[in-house]
Amino acid sequence: MAEVHIIRHRPGAVFCGTCEVVQIDDDSKVTRLVEPSGNVGTQYPNEVGSEWLGTIENLSAGLTLGKAHWSEVYKTDVLWTTPSASRDECDVRKNDFNAVYGPMLQAVTGGPLRSNRMARFTHPEGFPDPAALFEVQIKAAAGDVEIGGGRLDFGSWIDHQPSGASVMHRKDGKAITTLGPDVAEEMTFVLEEQYARPFAEAGVDFRTQTVWMEILVAVDDAPDQTWSRIEVVRQVFEDYFGDHRPAGLIYPVSRIPNLDGVVEPQPRVVSGDGVETIRSGRLEHGFSTWTAIRHGGITEVMVSAVGGDDAGEILDAVDTRVKEAGGAGLKADGVFNNAYIGAGADSRANRDSLAAFNPAFTQWYEGTVPAGRTAQYVGGVQQSTFAYGVSNRSIFA
Repeated sequence: MAEVHIIRHRPGAVFCGTCEVVQIDDDSKVTRLVEPSGNVGTQYPNEVGSEWLGTIENLSAGLTLGKAHWSEVYKTDVLWTTPSASRDECDVRKNDFNAVYGPMLQAVTGGPLRSNRMARFTHPEGFPDPAALFEVQIKAAAGDVEIGGGRLDFGSWIDHQPSGASVMHRKDGKAITTLGPDVAEEMTFVLEEQYARPFAEAGVDFRTQTVWMEILVAVDDAPDQTWSRIEVVRQVFEDYFGDHRPAGLIYPVSRIPNLDGVVEPQPRVVSGDGVETIRSGRLEHGFSTWTAIRHGGITEVMVSAVGGDDAGEILDAVDTRVKEAGGAGLKADGVFNNAYIGAGADSRANRDSLAAFNPAFTQWYEGTVPAGRTAQYVGGVQQSTFAYGVSNRSIFA
C-alpha cells in the first residue's frame, strides 16, 4: 500500500521553510522530495556575489532541514530583479550573476550542481524583500531515483524537467538569438525544435506527454504589446497541444536570459509504462485546470495558476481542484505554492498589494501549517485583469 508523508519544516505565517515529502510506492520504493521555500541573500551587502553567497547559505540550511544535499538538487529557478528597462544593464546583471553562479556554488558546496536551470528578469519591483537582487528556488530528490540532465529516473518511468529554452541556437556556425518580430514563429520554433525534436529522438511524444508548461513572455522591449504578445503565444500553445493541454501558466516578465528573445517556455514531460497522466477535462486560460500523474499508487497534481483579487478565494479554488484530482485538499496535501503579484509602475501600490495579499493568505491557512512558497512581482498572470495568481503542487497516496 502506497504512502505519502509530508513534513513542513519551520512553518511561518505564509509558508514553511522547507517541505519534505517521503513517498513509499506500491513496490516499496522510497523517494524523498525536498523543496526549500524561495530564498534571498540580503544578510550580505547589496552586491551580486555577496547576495549569491548568502542565498547559497540560506538554501543550504533549507536542504539540511530535509536531510538533502546540493548533489541531489535537480531543478533551479533564478528570479532576477530587473535592474532597469535598459537591455545593456540587464546584460551586465546577467553576466555578473553567471560569472559567480557555478564557481561559488562549487566552492561552498564542494561539488558541481547536477541541476537544470531557468532564469528570468521578473520586474523592477523585485521580491517581497525589496533589497533582494534575486530570489532562488530549488528542488532536490533522493532515494530510489537517479537524477541528472534534467531528468528524474524512477526506473519504471521518467520525469523530464528540462531547462527553459528560447530561440537561441547555432546555425552554420553562427549564434542565432532572434527570428525577427513574429512572436508566433518564435513560440512554434521553441516547441518544435528545442523540445519536440529532441524528445522524439528519445522516443517521447512531447505533444501528448507534457503535463505542465510555464511560459514566460518578455515585454520590456515593447510594453504596449504586453498582452497582445501573450495572447499570440497562448493561441500557439492551444493549437499545438490541442486535446492534450497540460496544466500551467503564462505571464509577462521584463526579459528572458536571451535578451533578444521574447518567449521562453519550460515544460514537464513524463514517459514510461509506470506512470499515468490524468487531465481535469476542463480548460481555463488555455491550460488544463489541473493535470495529475499517478505512479505506484501515488498521485501528484499540478494546479494551473488561479487568478483573482482575493487570496482566500484563489486558495479556495486551488483547494477544490486538488480535491477534484482525488486529494484531501490543499491544507493536507499541498507541497508548494507559487504566488504571483501583479505589479505596475507605482511601487507604493505594488507594496500595498502584497500587504493585502499576505494576511488573506495567512487567514486561509489559520490553524494549519502552510506549504512551501515563493512569491514574485510580475507584470500580471494568466489575464490582464488579475491582481494575483497562485499555482500549486500537491501529492497524496
